[in-house]
Amino acid sequence: MMHSLEGLPFDILFYIASSLQLEDVVHLGRTCAQLKTFLEENTLQRSVVERSPHAREAQLARAGKITYKEALHAIYDRNQALFTAHPFSARILGQGNTFLFRQGVICLLAGDTVQITDVRAKSRAVRLELTSIVRPILESAFAIFGNFKCSLLHYSNNILAIHVESEARPNIGHIFAISAEKRRVHYSRVVTAFQITASSKLFVRHTSRYLYYGTHSGIGADGHHKWEVSGVSLDLQYPLPKGGRPLLFEDFHGTDIGSTIAFEIYDDQFYAVSNQGTFQVEESDWTSFYHCIRFPLNNPVTVAMQKNERVYRRQHAQGPIHDSWTDLSLQVSEQTNEVLILESRREWAKASSRQSRTFYSSKFDVNPVRSSRESSLAFDDAKVIPLPENDIYTNVLDSSNKPNYMATPPQYSWNRHPEFSTADGPSPRSFILAKTKFRAYNYSATTFLDLVEDAQCCNDPCQPPCLRLRIGSRRPTSLHTPTPQDIKGKERAVHSDAPVFADHVSYTHPPIKMWPPPASTCPCAKRLHDILNPRLPLGAGCARSVTGVLDGSTFVYMVKPGRGYGAGDDGGVGSVVVIDFSRRGDQPRGTMASVRCASKTANDGDDGREVACDGGEFDELRWTWKVGLYCDCKKGMCR
Repeated sequence: MMHSLEGLPFDILFYIASSLQLEDVVHLGRTCAQLKTFLEENTLQRSVVERSPHAREAQLARAGKITYKEALHAIYDRNQALFTAHPFSARILGQGNTFLFRQGVICLLAGDTVQITDVRAKSRAVRLELTSIVRPILESAFAIFGNFKCSLLHYSNNILAIHVESEARPNIGHIFAISAEKRRVHYSRVVTAFQITASSKLFVRHTSRYLYYGTHSGIGADGHHKWEVSGVSLDLQYPLPKGGRPLLFEDFHGTDIGSTIAFEIYDDQFYAVSNQGTFQVEESDWTSFYHCIRFPLNNPVTVAMQKNERVYRRQHAQGPIHDSWTDLSLQVSEQTNEVLILESRREWAKASSRQSRTFYSSKFDVNPVRSSRESSLAFDDAKVIPLPENDIYTNVLDSSNKPNYMATPPQYSWNRHPEFSTADGPSPRSFILAKTKFRAYNYSATTFLDLVEDAQCCNDPCQPPCLRLRIGSRRPTSLHTPTPQDIKGKERAVHSDAPVFADHVSYTHPPIKMWPPPASTCPCAKRLHDILNPRLPLGAGCARSVTGVLDGSTFVYMVKPGRGYGAGDDGGVGSVVVIDFSRRGDQPRGTMASVRCASKTANDGDDGREVACDGGEFDELRWTWKVGLYCDCKKGMCR
C-alpha cells in the first residue's frame, strides 16, 4: 500500500528533511499545506540552517537577533536571487573619486570627505572630514605641514585605514587608522597613525585589534624584491611582541593583488597565497603549485609562520593560460569555515584553439611539505624528487634544473566549475575581455557574476553599450554522474575531455542569464538601465572605467569616464551603483517567480527574464522589488 509523504510519522519526515539541501526543504514545503506546516517546525529549521553554521544569517539566529525561520528564508532568498539573476534592489548611492566595500559597508571618498554607509542598516551615513582629522596629527606628531593627499586602503570592524602622502615629502607616507563609529568627535577618531618609508604595492588588512600592512619593497636572498609585511596593535590590551622585524616572504612571487596573489585575515590568522612558482623560466617543468603562508596575528615572527609551496594547482600539459583573465582570491566556506583558494582561469585546453574559462577551488593548506627548492639540493636522491614516468625530458635534467612535479591528486566535482556546460551547445554567447568590466565568483552560492557591455541589448547608436549582469550558476543534481566509460555513441565524443571526479556528483547548469532586460521591455526596465548605466559627464565620450566589489550578496561598482592618454584617474568623479541580492527586513516574502513580471526577450537567449518595480515612493535612482506588481509591468503601467 502506497503512503503519501504527509502520512509518514514525524520522525521519518524529520530524518528525510534533515538530509535535504536547504533549497529542497523550502521547495518541499510549497507542495502542500501539511508539509508546509511540518517544515515550519523550529527544530527542523534550526537543523537545516546549522548546516551552514558560518553563514551570516546562522550567526544572527544563534545570537537571537532573528529566528531560524527568518534565517532559513534569508539564506534561500539570497542564493535564489543570485542563482536566477533576480536582485532585490538596485540604486545609485552617490558620486565620488573612489570607494571601498567590505562587511556590508561602503566607504565613498569625494574630495577629502568620506561617507560611510551600511547597506544593510537604515541608519544615517557617517561623514568624516579627513582634513580636520589628519592635519592636527601630521603637524603635531610628525611635523608634516602643507597639502597632502588621502587614499582609502581598507575597512573592517568600524575602522577605516587610509594612506596619507604629503606634497612636501612625497617619499614618506603615513597610515592612519580612523574609527568610523557614530557620535565621536574628530580629534578622538584616530586609533593609530604611523610612518612608512615605502609604498610600492601598498596594502592593508586589519581587525579591531591588529593592523597589518605590506609593500613589495623587501630584498630577498636572491637580490630581488619581495613582499614585506609588518603589523601594529590597535588595542592596548593586545600588544605585539617588542622589537619584531617585518616578515619577509621569501619564495613568494607575484605582484598583482587579485590576479597572482591574495592577502586576507580570517579568525585571527593572516593568510597569503600566490599562484606563481618562480619569477624565472624553468625549461623542464610539469606541475604548477600554489604557495601558501599563514601566521597568527598576535605573533608575527618567522618561527610562527607556516608555509607550503606545494599545494597542487594544475599540470602544464593541460594547456596555456590566458593570464589577463586570471582572478585569485581567498574565501571561507559557510559549511566548514575552511579557507579556500578561488581561482578563475581561461585556458586553451590541451593546447587546442578552443578557450574555456573555469572556476577552480582548492583548500588552503600550510602543512609542512618539502619544497622543490629544498629538494633540488638533494638532486641525486630519486626518492626526494618525484618525476613523471615515461617522459623523455627526465633524461636531460641535470643539477642546474629545479623541476616541479606532482602526480595529479584525486579531483572532486566541487574543485571546478566550468563557465559553460555541454548543455549550452557548441557556441554559447560569450564576451571578450574588453567588454567584461568586472568578474567575480561566489563560492557559497556556486555562482559567477560578470558585468559586461552588451551591444546587442538596446542597440542605441547614441548611447554606449548597456552595462548588464551576466550570471551563471550550478546546483548538484544526484550522487552519481556518468563517466566517459559509461557514455555510448556520439555523446561519448562530447564527454571525452571531461575530467573524471572521485565523488561522481553531477550538477545542473541552467542557462547563463542577463539582467536587466532591454529597456524597451517596460518602464521599470528602462529605469533599471538608467541606474546600472549612470550618465557620464558631457564631453567624456563613451569610454568607461569600471571598478567593482562583490561581497557576499551585494555587488557595488563605480563607473567613471575612461582615461585619456597621459591622464590620471585620481581626480575623476564616478557614480557608485549598489545591487543587492539579499532581502531587507522591510521587504515582504513571496515566491519571486510568481510575483515578478515575466518579460521574455528574443535576443537574450534565456527564458523567463523577469523584472519588477517598487510600489512605494518613486525615486528614479532607486529600484526595489515589491510583491504583487507584476501585472503593472505586463500592462506597461509600472514606473
